[in-house]
Amino acid sequence: LLEGYGCTETSPVIAVNTFTANRPGSVGKPLPSVQVKIVDIETGKELPPGKEGKILVKGDLVMKGYFDDVEETSLRLRDGWYDTGDMGLLDEDGFLWHRGRLKRFVKIGGEMVSLVKTESVLEEFLPEGVGCCVVEIPDAIKGARIVAAVTKKINENEILKKMATKLPPIALPKQFIVIPELPKMGSGKIDFRTVANLAREKLSIKK
Repeated sequence: LLEGYGCTETSPVIAVNTFTANRPGSVGKPLPSVQVKIVDIETGKELPPGKEGKILVKGDLVMKGYFDDVEETSLRLRDGWYDTGDMGLLDEDGFLWHRGRLKRFVKIGGEMVSLVKTESVLEEFLPEGVGCCVVEIPDAIKGARIVAAVTKKINENEILKKMATKLPPIALPKQFIVIPELPKMGSGKIDFRTVANLAREKLSIKK
């Protein structure tokens, strides 16, 4: 199995591992006709190899724009570079590593934390039959804090101890809430925005 990476707006392949050049865990090297750069999400400055940031793509494979949507096109395309909205890094050998969607990252105390990673580790230690969704809510001191919504009551201390073996303290949920049925969108995927709103409501009630 050889992993690759792409999106509809790039026709669709950006990078791919091959039999002769592959690095497990990465999504491979960009195609010869494709330029990829990693930029700081706040300054837009290009980052060196090994530094994680937002993935931008340039090349003939990139779309000309969104049909009848000038505003979205202007947000996504600048000077020929397409903003994928994804986070990742290029290593020293030019392999691209995809870290997830930017909207599923949160800045806590100046550090970027992947909610997807936290959620994945949490799922690993939850009892069978318990679902979860990890979201962020505002925090007056750190800017944001992580909250884990679970479908059943769990032993929070026990779960956190296990999670701490795989995650730094900043990436651990600071609170747990119970939502018996996690809200979903029409596509069947969990509705993160609604879960975050429910988390804020539940925690404000507790206060």
